[in-house]
Amino acid sequence: MEDTKGKVILSLLAGAAAGVVAGLLLAPETGDDARAGLKKSASRLGDDFNKLLKDGKSRLSSLKDQAPADSEQHRTDRTTADELLSSLNQPSSSDSDTGSDSDSDYDGIGGDSRHQPGYRG
Repeated sequence: MEDTKGKVILSLLAGAAAGVVAGLLLAPETGDDARAGLKKSASRLGDDFNKLLKDGKSRLSSLKDQAPADSEQHRTDRTTADELLSSLNQPSSSDSDTGSDSDSDYDGIGGDSRHQPGYRG
């Protein structure tokens, strides 16, 4: 296979240079006019962005004011979550009453021979 990376890079550079030259030759306005237009457009974009930012902030503050801080639904959800967490932390009565070694693989203690020293499975 022939190495064409150099040719591709050279072609890209030549095309970019031709585009820059064509842009400069065919530009309808002088450099000063183009820079002034760009500055004006950038200023307008900045003003529009500031307006959108202020509008977003006011919408956010109005939404904050509308929602009560501690609604009934929020308290109910919190209570339910607390109950769920506390039930997860406490062992169930069925596990402690049976006295079986059903979870010996989990804690590593019990009659499972794989947890004894010297086991080579």
